[in-house]
Amino acid sequence: MFNLLVIDFLISNCYRDFGSRRGTKPGNMYIIGVMFGVINGGSRFLWGWLMDKFGFKILMFIITGIEIIISCTFYYCAKIAPLYIISVLLVSACIGGHFAILSPVFNKIFGLERGPEMYGVTGNFIGIASICGPIFTNFILNETKDFLVVFLVGGGLCILKLIILIFFDENDKYIYENVDSLLDDNNNENKIIKKEKEDEDPTKNINEGEGIING
Repeated sequence: MFNLLVIDFLISNCYRDFGSRRGTKPGNMYIIGVMFGVINGGSRFLWGWLMDKFGFKILMFIITGIEIIISCTFYYCAKIAPLYIISVLLVSACIGGHFAILSPVFNKIFGLERGPEMYGVTGNFIGIASICGPIFTNFILNETKDFLVVFLVGGGLCILKLIILIFFDENDKYIYENVDSLLDDNNNENKIIKKEKEDEDPTKNINEGEGIING
């Protein structure tokens, strides 16, 4: 989950600074800023429709392919305003695509009962990715002083994601069975801990005693 969105958050966090350094006009930045959220949210309807037709793996291959191409060309697109705008908005669409297709595949693998729970757990890494994006960018820039290295490293992470995706099987019930067992064990442990705390709670005994007296 962390690797899924690193390059997207990386570009979404630095396109203003990078664009201004490369001579992108403020007016174009305004267009990007207005359209970024619109494309992010609006594209999710399209991704959801495509998910029903083609499935998770094909769409993730498409998204990852777009991310790799943008990673390798983004540095040079900043000199050509239309290409730069299109590149950033494609990144926005990729972010929307991730959020649109991840939830259904979690439900497919782990079931309707466990799916939302597992999506919530692994979704924490989305927050980590959004935090690491600026940190990652600043670190590389301090070391290399070159945005090109930032984008190429991001592209490398996308290639890693592509390799993982090749071996990923959304129909593998083995994953569900093992995670389901793990969650059951955790729930049982939580119930035991809760019971122990209730037994140690002195107010519980007082309340029970008052109930007996009042009775």
